[in-house]
Amino acid sequence: MKDILKLYNPAKTGFFRFKLLNGKYLITNDIGDFVLLSKKDFESFISGTISEKSKSYSKLLSGGFIKQTASQESASSDSSNLPCNISTRWISKNSYLFIGPSLHIIVLTRRCNLSCVYCHAGADLSSDTDMTEDTARHVLDIIFKSPSPAISIEFQGGEPLLNWPVLSFIVVEARKRAAKSGKNLVISLVTNFMAMTEEKLRFLSQYSVRICSSLDGPKSLHNKNRVYSKGKGDSHAAVVKWIKKIKESSANGSVDALLTITRSSLSKPKQIVDEYVRLGMKGIYIRFLNPFGAAKLAWDDIGYLPSEYLDFYKQALDYIIELNNSGQSTIIEHTARILLKKIFGSVDPNFLDLRSPCGAGIGQIAYNYDGSVYTCDEGRMLAAMGDISFCMGDVNKNNYRQLITSPAVKCLVTASINDLQPLCSSCAYKPYCGICPIFNYSEHGDLFMHGANYRCKIYEGILDHLFSLMSDKKILKLFQAWVAKQPEGN
Repeated sequence: MKDILKLYNPAKTGFFRFKLLNGKYLITNDIGDFVLLSKKDFESFISGTISEKSKSYSKLLSGGFIKQTASQESASSDSSNLPCNISTRWISKNSYLFIGPSLHIIVLTRRCNLSCVYCHAGADLSSDTDMTEDTARHVLDIIFKSPSPAISIEFQGGEPLLNWPVLSFIVVEARKRAAKSGKNLVISLVTNFMAMTEEKLRFLSQYSVRICSSLDGPKSLHNKNRVYSKGKGDSHAAVVKWIKKIKESSANGSVDALLTITRSSLSKPKQIVDEYVRLGMKGIYIRFLNPFGAAKLAWDDIGYLPSEYLDFYKQALDYIIELNNSGQSTIIEHTARILLKKIFGSVDPNFLDLRSPCGAGIGQIAYNYDGSVYTCDEGRMLAAMGDISFCMGDVNKNNYRQLITSPAVKCLVTASINDLQPLCSSCAYKPYCGICPIFNYSEHGDLFMHGANYRCKIYEGILDHLFSLMSDKKILKLFQAWVAKQPEGN
């Protein structure tokens, strides 16, 4: 590697990062353009001698990887290499920086009827942890102060359906405020379905509330992870029942499900995917465990190494690809789709965990049942464990400006800029990745990266696998179709 870098000619090459991957050199830039080069072409590229007849030349040129003189630029028919064009593309790719918080997570209660082995929310059976209507009104005041033209309200808990009066109040009031303000409003409910009724579903359908639940796989696995708190109970049956009912409903046929991988899941990649296919789900979002709440306390029993998770993920993704290419299913894996949109898309998908800076405080805000406000759901999760370091303030005491300019927000924005982290600033995957300072804080007590941690190794491994798979033209075509497909519910 050192011998190759001796060939580097900065007068001929634009800015790039690189990585050796399966015998080829992956080079990327800040916009997310990438080129995979053979060793021979990489040596020619960095020395500034690559031929215009090379298959990679046009991609290198359009991505700004090759420097041109002023006379060459004026003679070139490809204007995409011009600095102004690259700047415009960077602004488009990072447009999320200019719109303000769009995701607003409302914790209606900490009460829950499940005792999940990885619970991040810090469930509490006391009715004193229900949000009041007065607090909810103050929460809406803050939400509609955001300059973002699009607002997404997401109900979480505990189990949000256990505080139905305030949930229904917020839905009706938010729709009124959105109509008055002209903001595009999306409302989502994350529920375990245990407290769902026909009447509640009709209301949610009437007000176009999107519904998302958790489905961890087949019955035995799901019920092992997501335990009914009152003893005997079948949480899997409730999820399956309501997924089917919603899909059969002409008024609201869309429902999403989230999958959390525990140690018990690792041996069942195909069985888990098959369960989603069996229920007619259009997508599956494979999520690794985060070290928060009950998951951190039970890590020795339910956790795993990054390598173990990656083995599972690769098996599951490869199986999903097989199902697609054989025509058996068109199910999409959402983690891959998010990363592929960052790789191929002209606009970032604004996935808040993979931004630079991250979405904490400037992309999302989490409102706890008591009116306390947190930079993100992870910050609120730590508060449930007794650490309020990431509290922005309180809707009953502070206005929007005071909350958004709080020290907690400023600290997390600074700590999540990839360019300020030595490990990230030189990484070829920098344009596709993002830092979670609260993950770092939970892991070793401060906001900054100390090295390639659990989260970093997982995302690096997933990206390695995606780029490796792209060498297969059939898989590349499938990936491009996933990116082009318009988002829709399951």
